[in-house]
Amino acid sequence: MRKPTINDVAAAAGVSRATASRALSDYGRISADTVAAVKAAAESIGYTPNQVARSMRAGNTKTIGLVIIADFTNVFFDRATKGIVDTARASGYEVLISNTDENLAVEREAIQTLLEKQVDGLIVVPSTAAVHDHLDLIARNNKPMVTIDRLVPGINATSITTNDFESCEKAVHEAKAKNHKNMAFLIATSTVQSPQAEKPILQNSTIEDRVNGFMNGVIDNKVKDAKWVYSPDNPQQAEDAVAKLLTAKNPPTIIFTSNNDMALAVMRTANRLKLNIPNDVSLVTVDDSQWLDAIAPGITVVERPVDELARLAVKKLIEHINNKSKKPEKIVLPTNLISRGSIKAIKAK
Repeated sequence: MRKPTINDVAAAAGVSRATASRALSDYGRISADTVAAVKAAAESIGYTPNQVARSMRAGNTKTIGLVIIADFTNVFFDRATKGIVDTARASGYEVLISNTDENLAVEREAIQTLLEKQVDGLIVVPSTAAVHDHLDLIARNNKPMVTIDRLVPGINATSITTNDFESCEKAVHEAKAKNHKNMAFLIATSTVQSPQAEKPILQNSTIEDRVNGFMNGVIDNKVKDAKWVYSPDNPQQAEDAVAKLLTAKNPPTIIFTSNNDMALAVMRTANRLKLNIPNDVSLVTVDDSQWLDAIAPGITVVERPVDELARLAVKKLIEHINNKSKKPEKIVLPTNLISRGSIKAIKAK
């Protein structure tokens, strides 16, 4: 069955198409009787307006494009996505979501698709800071944009990140205060094909901040025995890397991990090797989760304010949508080291 059009409404009400359109949109000089007659005619024939077309004529679609990585098992991006969607909806906006799986080509295509759908603005988790021509103001059709979680220098956009450096450094200080002198750092990065000790080029500012925070803690505390492992974010490869660490002649007494997936690799491997956390190996990770607090012992974490980040991302983007001349901001939110029971206190020798 054909859907009624504005022309059908005009015919049913006995007015011109222009008059019907103005009456339904409540603008222009039209008598109250004519407005009532047009709306009654629209209701009688089951006419519903095209909201997208109406929004585009008004210069907005009340939609936000969210370009985010694909792994929603990652607690940070799972919560960030929900927070952005909930905040946007409360502000009268809907969110169109595209994922990238940390793939730059997919990110380019996702942004282009969202722009073609006439979103009013973009919230983006950039795959890399190295290449960002597609994020430039002209490339994104002058649409306002907020980047979250990762810094991309040289683009006209507000950025919202977290101070991971400081809390990662604090985590090393706490471990040293409990007499840990043999430490290992397991870092997830898509820039390696297999686990390696040599530091590679890291794909984003967040991972760089965590690595540098850990490293600064090592230097400040004069930790002489520190091992670094950069691993693909792949469960089997990460577990293999942990097994190699824990079965070495001089295994670390504590492992710091850059995300929950790497922490899970440590826990699974320790369990398989019949090692206890924290008695046999201590553990600290980045990003809190309910399961990290629910298990015994709870895992010490670098907690990031993901809900506040999501709320601010939507708030700042809407400010830019409503005021195109608003200058970009660089917002860095504080993090917090939550100490639980996963760092063993070693007796001083």
